[in-house]
Amino acid sequence: MDRKEDIPILLLTNPEFVKWVKEPNEELDIYWMNWMQAHSEKVMEVKKAREILLGLKDQPYKVSDDVKSRVLQNILAHEQAYEIDFQVHQSSHSWLTIKQWYKVAVILVLTSFMGYLLSQFVTAEPTKSEAQVSKPVMLTKSTHFGEKLNFKLPDGSSVWLNSGSQLTFPERFDSLERKVTLLGEGYFEVKKDSSRVFKVVSGNIETAALGTSFNINFFDTNEVFVSLLTGKVEIHSDSANKTYLLDPGEQLQYKQVTNQFNITEFSDAEAIGWREGLLVFENAAFDEVVAVLERWYGVEIQVIGKPRMSWALSGKYFNQTLDLVLDRMSFIEYFKYEINGKKIYLKFK
Repeated sequence: MDRKEDIPILLLTNPEFVKWVKEPNEELDIYWMNWMQAHSEKVMEVKKAREILLGLKDQPYKVSDDVKSRVLQNILAHEQAYEIDFQVHQSSHSWLTIKQWYKVAVILVLTSFMGYLLSQFVTAEPTKSEAQVSKPVMLTKSTHFGEKLNFKLPDGSSVWLNSGSQLTFPERFDSLERKVTLLGEGYFEVKKDSSRVFKVVSGNIETAALGTSFNINFFDTNEVFVSLLTGKVEIHSDSANKTYLLDPGEQLQYKQVTNQFNITEFSDAEAIGWREGLLVFENAAFDEVVAVLERWYGVEIQVIGKPRMSWALSGKYFNQTLDLVLDRMSFIEYFKYEINGKKIYLKFK
């Protein structure tokens, strides 16, 4: 059976595949990852079979009538393999030979076995070991306001988290894909693994890459920025049913409420300067400036009065203390400030 729809059936009846899904170990991981590298066009079918075994699908996998027919034809076509040297009573009224009875029995046994096997995998209550496989241990790394964090993921990929951010990921990555969930801002240097795509979920969009470096800004729950430094990424939105490919130097902006996408160029300083202590504002509104300063310095800002006009502040501040940043801003936007520990007061006349 060569067709794609046949592959899950072959895998489901393969003891080594079943064992790999249910009770994975390093040896089986290596074997099946090598198998998928050699048969990259069949990876999606491997995922289907795996989901059936883990009971992740709402509906059991349906075998088409065409597949069933070809399974039976396959058995009948290899009758020599099941040849039985019995002499049959010479009667023109005998409508079935013993050999034919034997083949019918084989078909019935095979059909019953496959039906039982699939029903067990799809409908049976998961055992303790199955539950552990289907629900991997999830880890969370997070940063408070005023701090940043650099760490490695289980696959060796590097992550930098900006202040007030959170990344959730499995203790052990799946053998078919590497998926993490981001809130806030993170910079990723992905370790290349052609057999497992690296995916970052941020709100309604999913960013997929292999060996790539990129930054995702998802502080505003209505807006996501994906900035690609090296390699390529594919960005997909299920809600908008759209997919985009980025080249290095391109940034995608996605507004979730309106499902709007916009691709522009960007500067490295603007996208990832925060890793080196570079605070950048580009035509920033007042509320945005306040939110960024609170997050960056870990303070609480209280506003007394209000600005006389709308802000469109631009500026770069490299490893500067908050009082120096506020000094420079106050000359432009005409306000006074007071620092009292972690509380900051901005006063407008």
